[in-house]
Amino acid sequence: MLDPLMGAIDRGRAARRGMGLLLAGIVLLGFQLRGPLVALAPIASATEAGWHISSAGFGLLTTVPLLCFGLATPLAPLLARRIGVEPAILLCLGGIVVATVLRSIDGYGVAVAAVVLLGLAITIGNVLVPTVIRRDIPRRGRAAVTGVYGVSLNVGTWLTSLGTVPLAGIFGWRVAAAAWSVVGVATAFLWIVLLRRAPSAAEPAAVQRAARYRPDRLAILLSLGLSCQAFSYYGVTTWLPTLLADERGYSAAAAGAASSVFQLAGAVGSIAVPVLNLRLPPRTTLAVVGLLWVSLPVGLLVAPEQFLLVAVLGGIAQGGGFAAIFTIVAEVGGDLRRTTSLSAFVQTVCYLVAALAPPVVGAVHQLTGGWAAPMVVVLAATIGFIVFNLTAATLAARHGRVV
Repeated sequence: MLDPLMGAIDRGRAARRGMGLLLAGIVLLGFQLRGPLVALAPIASATEAGWHISSAGFGLLTTVPLLCFGLATPLAPLLARRIGVEPAILLCLGGIVVATVLRSIDGYGVAVAAVVLLGLAITIGNVLVPTVIRRDIPRRGRAAVTGVYGVSLNVGTWLTSLGTVPLAGIFGWRVAAAAWSVVGVATAFLWIVLLRRAPSAAEPAAVQRAARYRPDRLAILLSLGLSCQAFSYYGVTTWLPTLLADERGYSAAAAGAASSVFQLAGAVGSIAVPVLNLRLPPRTTLAVVGLLWVSLPVGLLVAPEQFLLVAVLGGIAQGGGFAAIFTIVAEVGGDLRRTTSLSAFVQTVCYLVAALAPPVVGAVHQLTGGWAAPMVVVLAATIGFIVFNLTAATLAARHGRVV
């Protein structure tokens, strides 16, 4: 009598340990899927001087990974089918670590090659984390785990933005940019443990070959809405530390610390949107997020001395915007295969547009010699966020596809 009971208790403990390891793996992986992209932003001036490049040339280092996000998204499910989900994630982490180190080696050409690898590696993680959550997390816990994953993305960017300049002051900007690879190594060790615990024969439905997908008007509207979200986010993330140094006279360390508020506030948005969606229709949530987004460029244009306030409001919007849009994607997608295809289409368009943000904002700044015109560009994107997403939500509700 006791043996079956003790066996059940042991299995329960093992299941809890396994779930704890999985959650830790998802959180640490989330740290790696955004942090390396923003590591150079707080030390932009030093990198431009070190590589003898212009602001537009610096923006290219953020643009190239985003292009990879858009172009390489269909390759991630193929890789997962060939070698398995956990091995594909390990390949993702290995690519991130190698690219982060290579990017800091002397030579702008090497840095460009490294960010190509970085973009390809992060693309794998972007696509496969939702697959892991859908496959391994009980249905009632998926929304919470997705929220925690969103928080980890924002916390990773916040820590990177906050810590890069102090590291650069001690070790130099090259070592500071490469130092974040240590987190990737630690994360890889944890996923090796998860790989050994994973069932070998199971093939997740989310990575099975999907039928040919033909986007409809709703898919196009959602992709444009998410494109405006991503354009605003990467345009602000890349150039905010430089803007604060130029306009407010902040030191590099102070500008990096201040701009990290924008990243940290994103964690609030990632948590707040799922909570709001329990009480409000998606259109209302999107309208709230859109107004918060607009407040950032408007605030920087008319009241730059209130930077911390508008950075918090804009940060909440950037964290909540992705969650709000993907909530609609999940609700209108239909079955698993169609939802996966819709998500892939939306992300492909989104990141191809987002890739334009760093060089466009940098080029407008270089042409005008100030930051007013670049903020007008960001403002236009945030207005587009409201227009496209509210139109999409209204269309979906009219056809009974959103609760």
